[in-house]
Order: sequence, then C-alpha cells, then structure tokens
Amino acid sequence: MRAKKIYWWLVFSLSALPSLYFGLIYFLNPRQLGIDPVEVLLAESGQWAFRFLLITLLCSPLRRLKLRFLSRYRRMLGLFSFYYASLHAVIYVVAWIELDWPIFIQDLVSRPFIYVGMFAWLVLLVLAATSPKAVVRALKKRWVILHRLIYVAALAVMVHLWMQTRGAIGEVLLYGCVLFLLLAERLYRAVPLLNHQSVGKSANN
Repeated sequence: MRAKKIYWWLVFSLSALPSLYFGLIYFLNPRQLGIDPVEVLLAESGQWAFRFLLITLLCSPLRRLKLRFLSRYRRMLGLFSFYYASLHAVIYVVAWIELDWPIFIQDLVSRPFIYVGMFAWLVLLVLAATSPKAVVRALKKRWVILHRLIYVAALAVMVHLWMQTRGAIGEVLLYGCVLFLLLAERLYRAVPLLNHQSVGKSANN
C-alpha cells in the first residue's frame, strides 16, 4: 500500500514538474525563456497538454502488452492533459492578450485555429468532469462510449497545432505519427473483432 502511494506521488510530481519548472523560470528569471517569455510559456503549455494526451492514449496499448504500470495512472495523466490545456488557455487570455477582449475578437477572425483549440478544450473539460469514480459508476457503459471522445480531442489538438505552425513542421509530424500509430492500433483491433462477429453470425445462420 505504501509503495502504491509512493508511485502515485512520483507520477504526480513528474507530471507537474514542467509547469513548475517553466513557472519558476518565468517569475525568477524570464530572460532565460528568450525574447518573448509569454510565447514560450504558451507554446510549452500547449505541447505538454498534447504530450499528456498522447501518453494517456498510450496506456491501453501498453496494458495489452502486459505493461500495466502507466495504465494505473491513466486518469491522472488524462487530468494533467486537461490541466496543461487549461494553463495554455489562461496564459493566452491573461498574459498574451492581457484580458483585452477586442483583441480576442480580432484573433478569432484572423486566427481560426483558436476555434479548434477551444473545441479541444471543451472536449477535455467533459472528459475531466466525468472522470471521478462516482460518475464512472453512474454512467456505466455510456462512460466508455463518452470517453472515446479522447480521440476527437487528440485530432482537434493535432489540427490546432498544425494550423498555427510557423515552420517547425518536424515536431508536428512527430506528434502526428505518434497519433496515427495509436489510432491505427485501435482500428487494427476493431476490424478483426468485427470480422469475427460477422463470421460467427454466418456460422449460426
């Protein structure tokens, strides 16, 4: 029991570390972040949200390979994805546009990727709100169906990132390849299952 608590705190601390690291640098010595520290914080928070989303999606394939460690903390990892996505939104609203709502409206017109990002955040909000065990028990099978929206969120974040890329296409391609492999693995499992069911029905007929 004690070992489980230690592992829990270890995963939690490592997951929170990027935000603590960049937060401390920003408040103590922002020059270390470059010419525009806010832009760096905005980019890093968004990328960490996507990274945790991909890690969360990776939990199930690893569990099927009998590597169960990460799957024990899947809910925590998913919540950290929402945490970094929310941090990304707060940095944009408070530090980037400084609560200037006319600028926000202008950004909505000139930067359509913001719509995609807002949609992804809303999906993550729904997933985070339905993550408590009590909600899981209440929703039962509907919870499983609802939480397949994580793939929708991942695709939306991928599009959001791609639309705002300014030449750093390599990182986008890397994330895209990882997401493609995760989706392909799920489809690979689904198709044989459907074929097996159709064969079974034919045999019964």
